[in-house]
Amino acid sequence: MKKHYKKGLNKIIITRSIAFLFLLSVILSVTNLMIHRNFIYSDYKSYIKDILNYSMSQIDADDLKVCIETKEESEKYKTTLKFMDNIMDHFHDIHYFYAIVPLNTNETGNVMSVLSAERYQDRYIDTEGNLYLGWISEDEFDAKTVKKYFEIMESDKIVYFEERTGWGTDYTGAISIRDSNGKSIAILAVDIDISFINSSILQYSLVNISIITILGIAFISIFLFWSRKNIIHPIQMLEQRAGVFVNHSGGQRDVEALKFDPPKISSDNEIKALTDAVVKMTKDMQDYVMDIISAEEKAANMQELANFDALTGVRNKLSYENDIHSISDSKYGIAVIDLNNLKKINDTYGHDKGDIIIKKLAKIVCDVFKHSYVYRIGGDEFAVILRRYDYYRFNSLYEKINNIFDKMTNDDNLEPWEKVSAAVGASFYEEGDDIEAVFNRADQAMYQRKKEMKDIRE
Repeated sequence: MKKHYKKGLNKIIITRSIAFLFLLSVILSVTNLMIHRNFIYSDYKSYIKDILNYSMSQIDADDLKVCIETKEESEKYKTTLKFMDNIMDHFHDIHYFYAIVPLNTNETGNVMSVLSAERYQDRYIDTEGNLYLGWISEDEFDAKTVKKYFEIMESDKIVYFEERTGWGTDYTGAISIRDSNGKSIAILAVDIDISFINSSILQYSLVNISIITILGIAFISIFLFWSRKNIIHPIQMLEQRAGVFVNHSGGQRDVEALKFDPPKISSDNEIKALTDAVVKMTKDMQDYVMDIISAEEKAANMQELANFDALTGVRNKLSYENDIHSISDSKYGIAVIDLNNLKKINDTYGHDKGDIIIKKLAKIVCDVFKHSYVYRIGGDEFAVILRRYDYYRFNSLYEKINNIFDKMTNDDNLEPWEKVSAAVGASFYEEGDDIEAVFNRADQAMYQRKKEMKDIRE
């Protein structure tokens, strides 16, 4: 029976392509928008910096300090004011150009005007609203803005910030005016009208998104047409033929019934390679079915071999798991033996020498615990299920095997891979124990013994 998938490959490709187009549009649009916006603001920063630095070179800070204290306009003050008026007349995008002194962070009476540039029309004709030296603001500046001015007074650099007012949006650059002693006496600031920037950026973004979307739709349309012809349709044919094969081959032991009728794939790509692989796989299945009959005949013999370790000849971990879970009485214990220095032997003398020391350890364990089964449960780890004589005489056997290890370790006539050293730990069944508890205690005892041996060597 043919299986119907909730999401066909064609649907997946379409939905993922649309999602990719959307994500690509968003990423590229946001990236271009940020680059465009940063470029514009970078130009304004440079523009404001030139105005402020040039203006600062024309201001006599010490004379201005006296004017602030006396509220009297000096000749230098008047010259500076004319200079600033001239800048206002030449740069029409300047909204305000002024010098102020922040007084406090109250809601009213918090800023004093020092210099306020005006255009010719506002200075000499329409003079209503002109600011003068010593004018104290009413509610023109909020406490947050004044707090920022105090921070600028303490700074040695030009501070830039954006401010929205009832007259539009300004980009402001401000710098502290310092007297000859380095004391800040006022702030010189210039506000540039940037109300048009947001609309410019929005228009730029819409154009950018439109171009990306149009190109993306064109690309995806071409891709979908190509993928349907070269990917989706061939895969659908392959899936249909494979479904027929699966429906007729299940449980078959007749080699002749295991035949696959491949579709005709014209394109020379991975789908063609997949089709060829399926054809080869069905041929391999035929060979496999033929081999399985003879394999079943050998399975009985292999089952017995599967319980023994190929290197040492002792029983393996599979046999250990089977035997330990078949114990029906409480008269048993588990000994865990872990070989020392195997990695050093392998790294220094080669793995063939490592195999020698593993086999020697297996023989020693079998000779000592001759009344119990010995199992190799890891690369350098052995276990013994202690029964009968070995169960009751474990202490003497423990002493015997440690004496063997000590003697071999101190025998200078032996090669390094012949000096068998191992840590032995054991535990015996106690009422309420399960197999894991007994093994874990034995394992812990082994690691404690290994630590003691390491301390002795050091």
